[in-house]
Amino acid sequence: MSERQGSGGHAPPLAGAALRARARRLCRARAAVSCRWRGGGLSSIFIGMPQPQEADDPGRVWIFSAIFGLVAGLCCLTPIVLVLLGVATISAANSLGNVLYGEYRWAFRAAALASLVAAIVVHFRRRGVCTLDEARRRRNAILNFSVLALILGIGIYIFWTYIILHYWGIAVGLPWSGYDESWATPAAILAFSSALVVYLARRFSAHRHEAVRSRP
Repeated sequence: MSERQGSGGHAPPLAGAALRARARRLCRARAAVSCRWRGGGLSSIFIGMPQPQEADDPGRVWIFSAIFGLVAGLCCLTPIVLVLLGVATISAANSLGNVLYGEYRWAFRAAALASLVAAIVVHFRRRGVCTLDEARRRRNAILNFSVLALILGIGIYIFWTYIILHYWGIAVGLPWSGYDESWATPAAILAFSSALVVYLARRFSAHRHEAVRSRP
């Protein structure tokens, strides 16, 4: 019985510590070799299964930017929803909208920015950026992704709040026709154009570094 207990019991403390140390080394190595930098640009290394590249993830950028724009525009969406649901009169909804936009619009914008930052943090943590050292190594990818999402989010915010919600509010009877929002269309076009330029620059940089890496 003593031999059976010895062979089927717990592993010695040293063996358990060695297994834990090996697991930690494998985890760090897997996160470290997922991406590397050459000349300030991102050069992806695929190990095992192919991994998504931050430069080729426009869907996530659109989602995060849309969250930013929608949250920032809640101050103008709220009175429209109240009128559509029939829980507030036109006068009451307009007064509430004036308070929300006039006094709290920067609070909504700050909440939108916080939502964008949180989404970007979760996005990169799922891609192996779990430490400050890893974030420093991949700072260009994080910075480029964040700048693109922010510029696109500003464009969505302007288009959503000052064009769609403006005319939607007028359609439901809110007295918003007196506000001059003619600046919103060129401002939104400028923001979307800037986001397109940043995206194309990131794509060009990624293809250039891929071509350099594939040279014999």
